Amino acid sequence: MVNALRARKVHVEPVVWTEARPLDDFDAIVMRTPWDWFQHRERFRAFLGSLRDVKARVFNAPELMLRFADKRYLTALAAEGLAVIPTQQLESSELSSVADRVATLGWERAVLKPAFTANAVGARLFDAVDASKVVTELAPLPAGEPWLLQPFVPAIAEGERSFIFFGGRFSHGVLKKPKHGEWRVQHDYGGVVEPWAPSARELDEANALLEKAAPGTLYARVDAVPFEGRLHLMELELVEPELFFRVDPQAPTRFVDALLTKLS
Repeated sequence: MVNALRARKVHVEPVVWTEARPLDDFDAIVMRTPWDWFQHRERFRAFLGSLRDVKARVFNAPELMLRFADKRYLTALAAEGLAVIPTQQLESSELSSVADRVATLGWERAVLKPAFTANAVGARLFDAVDASKVVTELAPLPAGEPWLLQPFVPAIAEGERSFIFFGGRFSHGVLKKPKHGEWRVQHDYGGVVEPWAPSARELDEANALLEKAAPGTLYARVDAVPFEGRLHLMELELVEPELFFRVDPQAPTRFVDALLTKLS
């Protein structure tokens, strides 16, 4: 992306979010890879808040990043009628109810994960009969730490579909597959990524999800899987998603085109 910007005579300067660096002398600030943010959650949220006051254009908008850095946005989107993998929100004080919740919902397997995390850090997959054991293993828990409870979706074995959008337009797709015997698709757990072209129906569904949930983004990654006959959202990545430029040599140029259009 940096090379593509410089090829268009744009001056680019990498800035680490934790550095005390004045930002008002930039024309634009583009969030890319602050991948340690969830380890410094309050500091990062304060940083995002401070971006509201800079003179530069910020992408994505600070308000949007603040909302989508907290995975509880999934329950909010579901309440708005979007197709989201069923998600229950729990405070740490409510984790003792996980076994009862899973039994009531009839889920044979489930995933429990922190609301503030990245790269599946802290996520647990468990059988319904082991729900109480999983919760016990998490103790002691910090007070007020929110968690999300979801059913395990077997279709993940076939790959999580990722739709990458620049300026609200579809750029390219990837299929993220877990290694055999694993359920997490990230590279750290042996997952592999391959170029992938969605069907017209899948693209329409992903477009609709993004347009309803977060119109006006510079960049977005819609992660979804087939569930109950249609695509359901797993995550909507608007803060620091990997955009998989490596699978499409033209993707950086499309990103730069979208950015310069926003700035024109």
